Amino acid sequence: MSWNPQQQAMLSAMGYTLYRQAGAAPAAGETPSAAASGRASPDRLLQALVRAAGGRDLAALPLPPMEQLRASGAAKRALWPRLRALRRNR
Repeated sequence: MSWNPQQQAMLSAMGYTLYRQAGAAPAAGETPSAAASGRASPDRLLQALVRAAGGRDLAALPLPPMEQLRASGAAKRALWPRLRALRRNR
């Protein structure tokens, strides 16, 4: 589906990743390296973690390095129970 630039900006602000067909040109304002990698920036990953923690401080959690968290399913699965516990404990 094609989105106009305003819709793309709103979806991006909500944290959605927009995909495009292989071979399509990068969107306006997007760097080719970001388009090729298809990965969220570390800031977006951290924002997602804060949202998952209910806005609470992540300093209480022993977070693995962001690259390991991004690449390892086991690291993500191990983090979820800790995030849930952080949300329960105010």
